[in-house]
Amino acid sequence: MIDQELIKKLRSKKSWSQEQLSLVAGLSLRTVQRIENEGKCSFESKKAIAAAFDLNPDSLSAAGGVSISEDDDRLISAMTWLKRVDSADYENSWEDAGQAFKARVSRSDWIEKIKAVRDPLGNSEMRAIHHCSEHVTLPGAPDGVYVVLLFESAFNNKRSCEEKIVLEKSVQQWSVVGYFIN
Repeated sequence: MIDQELIKKLRSKKSWSQEQLSLVAGLSLRTVQRIENEGKCSFESKKAIAAAFDLNPDSLSAAGGVSISEDDDRLISAMTWLKRVDSADYENSWEDAGQAFKARVSRSDWIEKIKAVRDPLGNSEMRAIHHCSEHVTLPGAPDGVYVVLLFESAFNNKRSCEEKIVLEKSVQQWSVVGYFIN
């Protein structure tokens, strides 16, 4: 989701019409209209809009989450784990996951399932966080301290998708307890 009101304000500040924004961003007028009306767009369109305003795409995300910086332990833990998955080090990604993850899926099942999902995508080309939320309860999980990170991602063979990482805090450490890709 993109903050449609922010887009309207930024466009107004520059005295641009929707048509002018579409020209600068390299998008169709209909796409700009849809973004401003619905707040929905692909990550590629979000990047184009951000470039038109000389902004980071993350700064255009709709409100509702919590901010997270690059030096945040939660993001570092997630990115470290994702690097293992990106490099097809699936066995060690299972080893590095939290206990709740390991309790739900055996090492061999994880390797089989993740290969089937990730290998066809090809190499990771881009990953940008677009939403972070904190939780004390999640469906199907015991109460605890959780963070859910949503990434806009691109791979060689899939230009735009969303990755979701669920982290759980245990003994001063954040561990991945869930990974989903759409």
